Amino acid sequence: MENKNKIIFAIAIVLLVTFFIIDNQPLDKTVIPASFLLGERTGFDLTPGELTFGKIEINQSASRGILISNNFNRPIKIIIESKGDISKNLIVSENNFKLEPNESKEITFSIFTKGLTEFKSYEGKVIIISKKV
Repeated sequence: MENKNKIIFAIAIVLLVTFFIIDNQPLDKTVIPASFLLGERTGFDLTPGELTFGKIEINQSASRGILISNNFNRPIKIIIESKGDISKNLIVSENNFKLEPNESKEITFSIFTKGLTEFKSYEGKVIIISKKV
């Protein structure tokens, strides 16, 4: 009888862990290429579908906005991550926030070049994750 209880307990644990993993999966995940060029003169690049900042001078900054919308019929949490060379110079105006159904929010992404000296292209990606609240 003791072995039967251990087996039932083990199955219950496996089911709980599986449910927890499935329940925490993102509802949506959008990956946006992001880049800027460190250079001697400022220049603009407004490529649609990408978070490009163009050419930015040393010790300067540039910003772009993205409208994030909740098209689900439930509240969601938005988590923004960045990867690549661009990450250490990218600041997001707001992160880890909640959106109600049909609500939208303009988020500003800013690049600060302070501390950079190498004239080159800095690239990476911004990942916008929607999760259940």
